[in-house]
Amino acid sequence: MINPIKKLSMLALLASLLFAGSAQAACNADPIVFVHGYSGWKSQFDMMINRFKNDGTPACALYKFGYNSLGKSNKTSARELKAFVNNIRPNHGWRKAKIIAHSNGGLVSRWYRVFEGGSAATNRLVTLGTPHKGTAWAYGCWSPACSEMRYNSSFLQSLNGRGCDVSLWSALDEIIIPQTNAKCGNSLRTSSVGHLTLMVWKGVYDDVRRFL
Repeated sequence: MINPIKKLSMLALLASLLFAGSAQAACNADPIVFVHGYSGWKSQFDMMINRFKNDGTPACALYKFGYNSLGKSNKTSARELKAFVNNIRPNHGWRKAKIIAHSNGGLVSRWYRVFEGGSAATNRLVTLGTPHKGTAWAYGCWSPACSEMRYNSSFLQSLNGRGCDVSLWSALDEIIIPQTNAKCGNSLRTSSVGHLTLMVWKGVYDDVRRFL
């Protein structure tokens, strides 16, 4: 006869395994990670995330990564992104992640892909208005990440054009100066909208979907 306490433990273990199995099945999709820009916040991507949900992407596959862009180097944030992606991938059977990054978030993501093993853990990076070749706007602020967005910074020189995938840029971007500095890898001129509007405009979303 099985000890009652042992029986309860076995039932609890079985229940946890069944729950884990169903959770993994529910997330049987590539994880998509959204990375905000300098001085940004996670909820800025909420409208785009809702569009993904409405188009059939399971909610459990959509993640928002936040980092301290005002106080930390992009190199530090890239290591935090590495830990974040490594933490969520087991929920998806270790499928590779897709990253959608706005502005400075694209630099964080590129550093992750080049120097923190991210190229093996991701199969797509789509950047929106990222200063891949620097921006004049970055000379008006003073922080580690800000200096890394300046023309020919040691950070950009270390990347040396690597880590790019798909880059979307806008001819009306008022933050990336010149606007064409947002081009890197497979680049596409997207809807002519402002810098922050890149995250919420339907036309930009359509272009993002095209490359995922």
